[in-house]
Amino acid sequence: MSALRHLYGEVMSIQDLANVSSDCRVLRIAFSSPEQVRSRRVVTRSRFRPTGKYPSWKMERMLQWESMNELHAFRLLDCDPRVTAFTEQPCEIVYVDGRETRRHYPDIYAEVDGNRELWEVKAECEAAQSEVATRTELLTSGLQRYGFTYRVVLDHELARQPRLDNANTLLRYGRRTASDNEREYVRLALKSRGHLSWSEVCRGVFGTHSREIVCHLVLGGVLSFDVDSPLGSSTQFFEGRNH
Repeated sequence: MSALRHLYGEVMSIQDLANVSSDCRVLRIAFSSPEQVRSRRVVTRSRFRPTGKYPSWKMERMLQWESMNELHAFRLLDCDPRVTAFTEQPCEIVYVDGRETRRHYPDIYAEVDGNRELWEVKAECEAAQSEVATRTELLTSGLQRYGFTYRVVLDHELARQPRLDNANTLLRYGRRTASDNEREYVRLALKSRGHLSWSEVCRGVFGTHSREIVCHLVLGGVLSFDVDSPLGSSTQFFEGRNH
């Protein structure tokens, strides 16, 4: 939660940015307050489509989703060590489309390798609609002036296998925090052999919590493996970016 404190309640307007040219059609970005958390309510009893809450280990709170695509996005963001923070329904964007002033609520805000990204999660057929495509083009250009990357993330990208199954496995076992001693056991094993295999992890090379230890260290970027290949007995783990 603390990773997002710098944005809560912040309002950015054209007047705030001296270098924004007069043709910028994004007028204002208003982030929700710490008390409000999200810019609009997602989970309500009157919803006709599935909604729910996701327990994020990274953000240490429940995030609300309103489609399976958003739930997939939360799980992938939670597993990506490049991502330091993310939240749902983060802000209201006021922009001009032709002569009409419109409001848009991005689905997700994420900080990826220090970059600030606003995600709109869409099915491919929706993203191709002329109204959505026009908005995407406008916001992609307009939000760059405010230091944000606007990204339309498609449903088939989020559901791609085996990456999503791998993320689910990491989250199933990796929520338990690894102790300093357990981290040291892994470090010494890597120093000795250069890698670890999933088969030896499942056999309990680090004790009864071997899978939990390794999966937690992958979530934290201490270890890494090929997330685009199925996680199986021959999968090898190496030093990660945060080793």
